[in-house]
Amino acid sequence: MSFRFYKFFLLTLVLAITTQVQAQTRYLDEVFSGVNVEPNVVYGNNISVLTAPNVMAEDLLMDIYTPDGDTASNRPVVVYFHTGSFLPPLFNGGITGARSDSTVTEVCRRMTRLGYVAIAATYRAGWNPTAVGPTGQDIRTGTLLNAAYRGIQDARTLIRFLRKSVAEESNPYGIDTDKIVLWGQGTGGYISMGAAFLDRFEEVNLAKFLDSGTLLPYVDTNQVGNVFASTQKPLCLPNHLGYSSDFAMAVNMGGALGDSSWIDGGGNEPPIIGFHTVKDPFAPFGHGAVIVPTTGDFVVNVSGTRRVISRSNATGVNDIIDEANDLNNTLNSLNDLYESITVTLPGDMVTLSEDNMYPFNTPGLEAGPWDWWDLPTLRVVVNLTNMATGSMFNADTLHRDGLLTNPDMSAEKGKAYLDTVMAYYIPRACEVLQLEGCCEELGINCPTSTNEAIAAEVGLKVMPNPARDYVFFQSEERPIEGLQLYDMSGRVLRSFNGLNDYQFELSRGNIASGIYIAQLQFGDKVVNKKIIFD
Repeated sequence: MSFRFYKFFLLTLVLAITTQVQAQTRYLDEVFSGVNVEPNVVYGNNISVLTAPNVMAEDLLMDIYTPDGDTASNRPVVVYFHTGSFLPPLFNGGITGARSDSTVTEVCRRMTRLGYVAIAATYRAGWNPTAVGPTGQDIRTGTLLNAAYRGIQDARTLIRFLRKSVAEESNPYGIDTDKIVLWGQGTGGYISMGAAFLDRFEEVNLAKFLDSGTLLPYVDTNQVGNVFASTQKPLCLPNHLGYSSDFAMAVNMGGALGDSSWIDGGGNEPPIIGFHTVKDPFAPFGHGAVIVPTTGDFVVNVSGTRRVISRSNATGVNDIIDEANDLNNTLNSLNDLYESITVTLPGDMVTLSEDNMYPFNTPGLEAGPWDWWDLPTLRVVVNLTNMATGSMFNADTLHRDGLLTNPDMSAEKGKAYLDTVMAYYIPRACEVLQLEGCCEELGINCPTSTNEAIAAEVGLKVMPNPARDYVFFQSEERPIEGLQLYDMSGRVLRSFNGLNDYQFELSRGNIASGIYIAQLQFGDKVVNKKIIFD
């Protein structure tokens, strides 16, 4: 089978998956058509080294995508970290590396149309990939490790910002902070994976993370603070203290983890799914070297998606995703096939895949087949950058170099790869995040969630259910402050605010027979209850 026919066959199967479910169900289907974007929201402020040796504080920015016309106040959140080699676009030798990248905006818009809140976030950049001479590798390795460390700190800062916004600002983005996903693309994958599993200083004290001259750790916590960015040091400003920086799920498209030993199966480690091209020239598919994209120089050996997912599965981190992996669909069948194909990686022989990851086995070296750009826009960006910075970038050279690892780059190709990524992600997120309606449609028995724990905490009773004419809600511990009734596509049918009472009767009126979601507010806590009208 030729590669082009194989690719056409695979993408056709994926498109078939996306049309299997005819009913429009929130989190499974794109039930919203419009997307609102709030740009340049400041989520923190911390020290940047990009202007070293004159380091200074910079605002950390994000763009927030929300579904147009949606009033839900308990939406899951996907925080998306772009690629970019921890340097600004063009200066990193490439075209991508910003919140405005085509892949970033496409994924965020898709997530929003599904009913999520999506956040495209920047993080601090800065390292020295061009260091040479006797200490060159130490400089490259040390500065890259510190760049990834700062990115992880920024991710945790952003999570605390979100929790603070719910607790202190009346939840302006309408989110459920128990359902936060960190999604990293390329370099962003270092951040999403690192935030998932790096939680102790000892983990950056491995031999490969020690300066070969001084034998001291590259990461000096007396300078950069702890990995949660909660201690003030010369290169770390704490933000939003007093809130948890844990999250519910990690996703990576490329990138790597400093070391698979960081995955120990601890209670705060979230489940993770990953996507990776087998012949990624910059970050290993299994275990191996990080290579400087512009020079080809070695930086450090790290663990890629294949090894990270294998260890996550083995330690029980991914046990919660069991049912989604057993669904009878085309992608699962293809991945089962990949699990029987053996590939030889540097120093390792493994199967091409296993549960909770999806490989892209392209014919040549390829790092980000989901990326795309257009040359006319690139020329405008390059001209503006050259005028602003005095640089001498050449758009045609950058375009040609980009095609070396994305030879048939196009919007159509990039979106087709994202079709596969989304089709694989959606059912697993339904199970991990315990998304009501989505789980029922898929036939997944989602575990008991914090939703039920909160319902027990406030002593909530709902009766009768199923109901014919009315549903009565009663709370024993805290007054019901508001109630919204949603259909399974996420539309608000009824909304009651300012109730401040321990009981409320919802009359059915002209509501048709079917399944609905009642969302009740109890101060900073939200409970969702499935309601059935006969």
